[in-house]
Amino acid sequence: MKQTTKQIHKETSFQIATGLAINYPLNLFLLYIYIDRLGITEPIMLGTLVTLVMTVVAYTRIFLIRSYFSKK
Repeated sequence: MKQTTKQIHKETSFQIATGLAINYPLNLFLLYIYIDRLGITEPIMLGTLVTLVMTVVAYTRIFLIRSYFSKK
């Protein structure tokens, strides 16, 4: 296997692992805040708010990981 292919697999695996490690707890935390603390129970509003926060976090996470692997 080429070195570039190995690097792509390594980066992809890292992206998936960090996504799971960050996004699952974040999702549970956001649902707790929005439902229990703020009383938001409307499905469309709840889904939209969670998606907005998750999108910003995912963009930041992927940007940082790509920056790290680009330097190697």
